[in-house]
Amino acid sequence: MSDSSPVVLAELSAHLQKVDEEPSTPLDVDLLEKCGLFASTPEYRSHVWQETRPLFLHLASLLPNLQQDPSPLIHCMIKLTAPYRFEDVKDVNFEAALALDAKPFHELVLSLLEKAAISSIDAQALANRPSVVSAIIRLWFCTQDTGVATKAAELLTALLRVSKNEPIPVPENADLHCYGNGPIWKRLFNDRDIYSMFYRYTSFKKIAEPTEPVLSKNQRTIAQARLLEWLPKVGNMDWNIISTGQGSDVEREIGLSARQGLLHYAALRMVDTADDLLMHMTLINFYTDLITTVKTTPHLAHNDSSLSLDFLKAQGIHKNIIDFHTSDSPSLEHSFISSRTAHYIAQYAFNYPENFERSPEMKTIRQYIHRNIQKCEPSDLSILASMPRASLIPRVSTGLAWTDSVVLDVPIMRTNQDALKTLAVIFHGPPKEELIFPSAARGDVQPKQRLIEQIYARLLTALFYMKNPTMFSEFVRHADTVAMKENALAALTLLRAVITANWEAQIPQDLIPSNGPVFQRLQQFPNSGIDLILDPTISGGVLPYLLKPATTYSNMVEGRGGAENAAYQVAMTKFDVLKALGQRLEEDGGRQDIVSMVRRRVAEGPWGIGGSAGSRIGTLDL
Repeated sequence: MSDSSPVVLAELSAHLQKVDEEPSTPLDVDLLEKCGLFASTPEYRSHVWQETRPLFLHLASLLPNLQQDPSPLIHCMIKLTAPYRFEDVKDVNFEAALALDAKPFHELVLSLLEKAAISSIDAQALANRPSVVSAIIRLWFCTQDTGVATKAAELLTALLRVSKNEPIPVPENADLHCYGNGPIWKRLFNDRDIYSMFYRYTSFKKIAEPTEPVLSKNQRTIAQARLLEWLPKVGNMDWNIISTGQGSDVEREIGLSARQGLLHYAALRMVDTADDLLMHMTLINFYTDLITTVKTTPHLAHNDSSLSLDFLKAQGIHKNIIDFHTSDSPSLEHSFISSRTAHYIAQYAFNYPENFERSPEMKTIRQYIHRNIQKCEPSDLSILASMPRASLIPRVSTGLAWTDSVVLDVPIMRTNQDALKTLAVIFHGPPKEELIFPSAARGDVQPKQRLIEQIYARLLTALFYMKNPTMFSEFVRHADTVAMKENALAALTLLRAVITANWEAQIPQDLIPSNGPVFQRLQQFPNSGIDLILDPTISGGVLPYLLKPATTYSNMVEGRGGAENAAYQVAMTKFDVLKALGQRLEEDGGRQDIVSMVRRRVAEGPWGIGGSAGSRIGTLDL
């Protein structure tokens, strides 16, 4: 250390010299903590760190021979090296620190290697050290520490992201040619020894020349899950690298064809679904991650598809998931996996609305949900809430079968929170579109789809009211029944969704034919959620209920009365709905008498004049 170094660092250097001479000398934990605190100061981060490289190298050389818990020393090193560049740590023996039995050092060495992901030059330098790259992959697949495995996977992803291709003269498709040929990509996917590790650590099939260590069946399933979690992130950067073969011997040993790559192996061959229910669930989660992460549009294809969705359809996976979920005679396995398959279908419908509407499976899915709607299963309701609203009304040869909509059979008397929240999503319409500058070039599909969603949100609300004219009375009853806290909160969420609804009342002639008595009645429905809530002939007691002070339970004893109390939560949520009503009224203008009334009530607080949470809430603890 130089003479100008702060005293605490000089003291640490002297202490380390003693420990180096006698490894059993106890570490001065207080001194190490002081150094860690100093390493977090602006003074250290701005310039002092540049003088500490000899200290860092001393620390690194000391660790292998230390005869005591190295945790305090490692924690201090992580703080000291925070401002370092990869150039400052490149001489570390990474391979030794990444060894599986070097458990105390894994977090430290991964934090040092993360510095190589800051620039492409550093990533290239690391790519030129294949023994380090293979050690990272081995640690990722084989460690029993989930946190270390996650950190290793994130390191590999970050290295791939910074390792871009050389620029090519295709500006209109530049984003499609960013990855796949950078140094790290070539090391991971073109180095046959390293590429084979993806298969050797995850395959149950016997492969020649197994890679050490040889994993048990349980350890292999863990490695499989880690690969499945990582692949969508890689595919999002470069789909071709995971979807085509690399011509390696291990691909042939696994049984892949010349055109099949790591993605085919992971999606079709790696997991033994018949023998491992948990991994079957993980595999379905992988399919969901794939279609929600990799949304790159195929070249010259309709823009409501993606490379990942096309892949799953081509392999028959997509149809198998839907057939499994909608089976009339479900197997025992269905009860365990249906929540995963439902999530896949919901994400498919939400992320690819036009594709879903045009698919042959759409009708099957809708009919399945309709048959089971009275059960109010959360998984089926999640699909219903994710479907394009236009698909919720069947089309027949004469037009729309208005009265056959599945939404109309969602129960509201004997119901649960999931059913009420599903109606909230459907009635509200699409979320307000955020303004992004500069705006992305999205074509005409998304604005048109948004308009359709706005139109059908209003029409479905009107249809539901036509079948259930007392629906608002039911919503208020649920909201006012504090003993059923979850239903009360869900009912208030539903009222807020209607108040803030994103509707469109002007219907293009080419979208829905204007003939028919049902359509004519629907067109007489209020044009906005505010109009609906303020129409006493329809919404009944909603406005009086919101203006009424929250229900109190001051006659009850031995209550906590805090935020965990059911009455308190319902009261605060109800007050938020009232404020949302006031905000929407202010935005729309007019109705000054109601605006003034809501302002006064908001000024009084949730409990009205003279009320408070502490004095008025009793003990309804649910």
